[in-house]
Amino acid sequence: MSQAGRKTFLWSLQAVVALVFTVIVLLISGALIGFNHHQLTTLTFRDAEEDFSRITDSVRNEISGSLRVASSVLDTMSLTVDPNLSIGQLAIILTPVLKDLGRLLPAAMGVFIGRGDGSHILVQTLDGGFPPELGTGPDLKSAVLAYMLVQPTTTGETVEWVAVDSDGRELRRVPARPTDFDPRRRPWYTASQASQGIILTPPYRFANVPEAGVTMARQSRQRPDAVFGIDMTLASLDQYLERLRFPPDLELIVFDRSGALIAHPRGAALRQFSRADLSNQLLTIDDLKLPLLSGLFHAFQDSGNGAGRNLSFNVGGDAYFGRTEQVGEGFDNLIIGIAIPYDTMMGPAEQIRSILLLVSAVSVIAALIIVLLASRRLALPLRTATDDIRRIMKFEFGHARRIPSQIVEVLELSRAIDTLELALSNFMRYVPTALVRGIIGRRFSSELGGIRQPITVLFSDVAGFTTMAEALDPEQVMNKTSRYFSEIGSELIRSGATIDKYIGDSIMAFWNAPEMREDHVALACLGALRASRRLDRLNAEFIAEGGAPMRTRFGLHTGEAVVGNVGSVDRMNYTVLGHTVNMASRFEKLNKRYGTTILVSEDVRGAAGTNFLFRFVDKTIPEGAHAEIAVYELLGADVPDEPELAASQERLNTLPFWNEALVLCEAGEWGRAAETLEELVATAPEDTLFKVQLQRCRIHAQTSRIP
Repeated sequence: MSQAGRKTFLWSLQAVVALVFTVIVLLISGALIGFNHHQLTTLTFRDAEEDFSRITDSVRNEISGSLRVASSVLDTMSLTVDPNLSIGQLAIILTPVLKDLGRLLPAAMGVFIGRGDGSHILVQTLDGGFPPELGTGPDLKSAVLAYMLVQPTTTGETVEWVAVDSDGRELRRVPARPTDFDPRRRPWYTASQASQGIILTPPYRFANVPEAGVTMARQSRQRPDAVFGIDMTLASLDQYLERLRFPPDLELIVFDRSGALIAHPRGAALRQFSRADLSNQLLTIDDLKLPLLSGLFHAFQDSGNGAGRNLSFNVGGDAYFGRTEQVGEGFDNLIIGIAIPYDTMMGPAEQIRSILLLVSAVSVIAALIIVLLASRRLALPLRTATDDIRRIMKFEFGHARRIPSQIVEVLELSRAIDTLELALSNFMRYVPTALVRGIIGRRFSSELGGIRQPITVLFSDVAGFTTMAEALDPEQVMNKTSRYFSEIGSELIRSGATIDKYIGDSIMAFWNAPEMREDHVALACLGALRASRRLDRLNAEFIAEGGAPMRTRFGLHTGEAVVGNVGSVDRMNYTVLGHTVNMASRFEKLNKRYGTTILVSEDVRGAAGTNFLFRFVDKTIPEGAHAEIAVYELLGADVPDEPELAASQERLNTLPFWNEALVLCEAGEWGRAAETLEELVATAPEDTLFKVQLQRCRIHAQTSRIP
């Protein structure tokens, strides 16, 4: 036995069976999924390393192929071209060499000869850009080649630039000018003089075009102080990396150990970086401000600058897998870097794991269905009854037809729930909904008595209702009145009102009870305006149907009142009592005197807020009051989603003149006030308030003239 007071946790049989069976299936499925995922991860990493090796080999083959072609051309030039010819003759000979080389080796940008006397001839393509020495202009539109002619003079070397088209026609010649370019001081010249074979420079930034590349050179076989050379850009390597870049989020880069950018799929755009242009140096990886490339390079540095290693690093919270390999083929200082998001690389493995998870989930669901079907037959009626009671406690009435149960107790429980729902739904038709919710939720007492608190009260009354009712049958009166109350009541309730009672053709409603609201005065004004505008549309329907309209007047007052249960032990009414209630009723009756629709007290006007428009009506002593009270008419409100609540244009047009007339009356200038009011009466003859005040002004004017 359990100890007294100990709380017992109850389980349903259906839940226990389903839980145990689910745990068993999940343990088996989880073990299989974990083993398969481990194997797939291992295979994925192995495949990634093989793919990276293939990419590295392709880059090496591309570089070595380019070098072999350039080497053959250099060997041929060093044997066949006479370096002793004039600069002009050498330019003519080297031009077809460059064109033929360009078809075989797109990376070739120029061919040149530098001689020991300081002379130099360079023939270069203009695909990578125009040297700044040539300038710009429409005459260069068809230029395809440029000649750089350097010749020594007694005062130093001079350089002359010539641009030609594809047929060799000269388009522009820049006159010779002094230059500090001396081929004998170039790295490729000194290295070739010290070697009997072909030399290859490290990548560097070309001086006269915004390109990076390498130079291959060798000593002439016919003149020892002459050196032949080929300039090759890295742009073609950029394009080759772009072709190897698959999937799209795979990152490829070639850099040297110092971090200089050698090649990248977007290398042409990246090399336009202004800092590199100004410093005439290779662009570094850190200059690019690309987090992924910087992360790859720093991971390479952290690994000790060792090639042939796998790298793991994070960029912006995303994990990446990478690898670095040495290029070789004469470029031992260059590194190929490859990086791919971990999610992309593991995508197929994750997809397979997701499929396994799905299959496991389907298996669990299928097993649960079998278990649930066995226990559902008994548990469903009880669960339905529980849901119905929970719904009724939320005051959500109406339910789908239940399947009759063969169990007597369940059947009787269903009937009891239906009776409870019917009783509570009908009870809420006679008692305010908020009050019923409060009683059910034990927030309000059902004992006799009340409390004093601020309240805003509304009274409404239909003008000429008795005359209208006498002209109709009782059934017609009932139908029309019910339709009227339905329309006006829905708007008041939508505005937060508690409808106290229907008194013949009148309504008494109040705000701030039973639920407290700080803006209860504004809500009351909003409810009165909504009800008034709704009745305007309803009266238009009555008239269209051949009936009489039900023109309604409203009175509003706010103040303290006693709120609570009034009556006897067997029958009570939740209502408000006090002077505030009586004054609201008096204000409603004052509408008849002034021809107004919604009359409110000065207290209401002061507490409603700035979104409401009022006009002063009068200072009067309502029945039951002992002092004058200022009364105002509520004209409209500024509510963005309800433009129909705004004051009519006629009221807006006459309001300034009405206020002017009131100022004149206050100053005792009755004659001038009467003139203004006469104009208002002529402008708005249906506004009774103007006529009432005009009559008052005339009486005062006559009285003031009596000696």
